Amino acid sequence: MTGFLEQLSVKIVDRWLANLLVPGLLWLCCAVLAVRLGWAHAVDLRAAEALVRELPAGRSAGQALLLVAAALFGSAVAGLAALGLAAALRRAWTWPGTTVPVRWLRQWRGRRWHAADRDAVRHRITALNAVEDSATTVGPEYGDAMARRDSISLEPPERPTWIADRWFAAGLRIRRAYGLDLTVAWPRLWLVAPEATRSDLTVAQAAYQKSSVTVAWAILYGVVGLFWGPALLIAVCLAVTGILRAREATGNLCELVESTCDLYGPSLAVQLKVPCPDRLTPEIGREITAQLRRKDIPG
Repeated sequence: MTGFLEQLSVKIVDRWLANLLVPGLLWLCCAVLAVRLGWAHAVDLRAAEALVRELPAGRSAGQALLLVAAALFGSAVAGLAALGLAAALRRAWTWPGTTVPVRWLRQWRGRRWHAADRDAVRHRITALNAVEDSATTVGPEYGDAMARRDSISLEPPERPTWIADRWFAAGLRIRRAYGLDLTVAWPRLWLVAPEATRSDLTVAQAAYQKSSVTVAWAILYGVVGLFWGPALLIAVCLAVTGILRAREATGNLCELVESTCDLYGPSLAVQLKVPCPDRLTPEIGREITAQLRRKDIPG
C-alpha cells in the first residue's frame, strides 16, 4: 500500500509540473519581460540580461523565498487559467452556432462544401462516361475531388467549425446506419466495449484535451504579445500546432467512436435484452434508443 501511494504521489507531482507549473512559469517569465521591456526593447538582450541580474540582487533569504513562492503561485494560477480556458474552447468548438456572426461562418463552409460536391459529381459523371476507354486517367481526379469535399466536412456542414461538424457527422452516420442516438447509447457502449478499446478511446480523448490546452496557451501568449512582440510569434506557433492537433485528434476519436458502434452495437443489444439475431439494423437501433430514452417504442 505504501508503494502504491508513493507511485501515485510521484505521478501527481509529475502531472502537476508538466501541466501547470512548468508551462505557467514560462508564461510568467514572458509576462515579466513584456512588462519590463515592452515593444521599445523587445529584442534588447542587454536589457533582458540586466533584468535577470536585478531580480536576486540585494535580496535577503526571506525575500528570495517569497519571490520563489510568488513565482510558483503565479505559475499555478496561469496553468489553472489555461486549463479553464481549454475547457471553454472545447465547448466553443462544438457550439451549434445559430446566431450572427457565427452563422455566417457556417454558411460560408456550406457554400465551400456544395461547390466541392458539385466538382466531385462532375468528375464522377465524366468517369462514368469514359469508363470504357480512359477510366484510369479520370478516376484519380474524382478521388481527389471527393477528398477535397470530405476535408471540409463528411456531411453537408451544419456547424460553424470543422470539429463541431465532425462530431455532428459521427452522430448522423451512426443514426443512419444503426438507428442509434449516440448521446444516450454511448455510455452503455462504453460499458460493453473491451478494455483495449476503452484504452484507445481514452488516449484519443487525452490527445484532444491536450490540443485544446495548447490553443489556450496560445491565447494567453497572445495577450502578452500585445505588450511584447516575441510573445506573438510564440502564440502563432502554439495556435497553429494546437489547431492542427485538435483536428487530428477529433478525427481519430470520432473514427474510434464509430468503430466501437460498428463492432459492439450487437453486444449492446444483447445486454439490453433486445433481440438481435444477426447484425444491428436501424429497426433494432431505434428500439434500443427508445428503451434508453425511457420512452415507448413508436409503432
